[in-house]
Amino acid sequence: MPSAFERVVKSVIKEVGGGSRGDLIPVDCLRNSTSFRPYSLLSRKLSSSWFWKPRYTCVNLSIKDILEPNTPEPEPECSGHFQVSDVIDGTIEGSVTLSGTGEGKISGGAAVSDSSSASMNVCILRVTQNTWETMQRDRHLQQPENKILQQLRSRGDDVFVVTEVLQTKEEVQITHVHKQEGSGQCTLPGVLCLQGEGKGHQSRKKMVTIPAGSILAFRVAQLLIGSKWDILLVSDEKQRTFEPPSGGQRARGAMAFVCSLRCIPSVSNSSSYGIHDEEEISEDFQGLDTEVKVCSLELESLEMELRQQLLVDIGRLLQDQPGMEVLEASLEQGLCSGGQVEPLDGPAGSVLEYLVLDSGELVPELAAPIFYLLGALTVLSETQQQLLAKALETTTVLSKQLELVKHVLEQSTPWQEQSSVSLPSGLLGDSWDEEAPTWVLLEECGLRLQVEPPHVHWEPTSQGPTCALYASLALLSCLGQKPG
Repeated sequence: MPSAFERVVKSVIKEVGGGSRGDLIPVDCLRNSTSFRPYSLLSRKLSSSWFWKPRYTCVNLSIKDILEPNTPEPEPECSGHFQVSDVIDGTIEGSVTLSGTGEGKISGGAAVSDSSSASMNVCILRVTQNTWETMQRDRHLQQPENKILQQLRSRGDDVFVVTEVLQTKEEVQITHVHKQEGSGQCTLPGVLCLQGEGKGHQSRKKMVTIPAGSILAFRVAQLLIGSKWDILLVSDEKQRTFEPPSGGQRARGAMAFVCSLRCIPSVSNSSSYGIHDEEEISEDFQGLDTEVKVCSLELESLEMELRQQLLVDIGRLLQDQPGMEVLEASLEQGLCSGGQVEPLDGPAGSVLEYLVLDSGELVPELAAPIFYLLGALTVLSETQQQLLAKALETTTVLSKQLELVKHVLEQSTPWQEQSSVSLPSGLLGDSWDEEAPTWVLLEECGLRLQVEPPHVHWEPTSQGPTCALYASLALLSCLGQKPG
């Protein structure tokens, strides 16, 4: 289930507004609630896919660290105060009685209740357009360039600055209680009269304290850095932060990935999937499925034992988000520039061992699809990553989840419009409720779900996370698939 922090953040964003367009970005966990301050710089690498964007990453810099004179930034303006209360109290009860023609009788009952409460004062802090214009006029880029900025430039990552935040004004305590109760009785007459009765209950309570001054959500603008600096207050997906080096801009997205596989015999005939040039990759489910199939081809050719070992180590890696990001960066560097890659520790190092030669050089036909998989996994929330790690214990769960997510993506076309998708009962498994893992996986993508009748309400802003979830499930299922 989503953490108590995640739940309340999404609820507050919904009440305050700004989430429907996807421009107010929720902080994903409490430990990051101090990182996204106004003027903080964030990076976002180029995506390995056309269909999703990677998450923003803090780079431990403020805009003052890259500008001269190195003076404190102007204080952001408070543009609104809000008091938000989020209280949920619900109970579901049920009972059943079975009796035969004789006097035998079996009866039972169950109840499930959920309650949570949070009340908080929040404010919006914003850096105004006039402030940005003044800073651009009076402050210039540092020379020589900041070392971290140099690294981001060499990797081709885009850089963003936090322009607005949703911040708590007071300490907040969130309480979530989940209770389950059950009872049963049975009477079986006969030579020996058998009677029985039982009761049981389970209660789970979560409490989270959010300190005053914590950031719940943020908005960004992209930096443009050349001989001068500028800021894009209106997003433009075609713009890059750094001017491309002479010789043209590095290819991005699906075509960059496909081009990196051209030298691999088993996928060089990728025209069988309709891939000839950039224009032929359609931005719909067929295009997404094409990307995934190109990646799957090489993984399917691996011996079953190696696939199983990879799957186990990827499961461990899903419990180590920093290690996952380090491995992804290492594979990107090795695939883009060639040469040796440095050994890594922990689960990341275990996965890397399968992808390199004795010399330390990457095997592109193995590293590329794993790099693509990591790109999809890092888009997902921490809750989703934990659920996938659990699902790896039995690949039949993965395949069922894959079919359901595929159905949602196919039936919600065109993705740019809101729609309602009915869910066939055959895809739902034994349960379909807020506790079901597949429910949580979809809910974490920003989709609205309902129990009866089973439906998913599609939101255009859910496209990226849902596509990344599909790619993750498809490739993990491929690794766990037994030879036919």
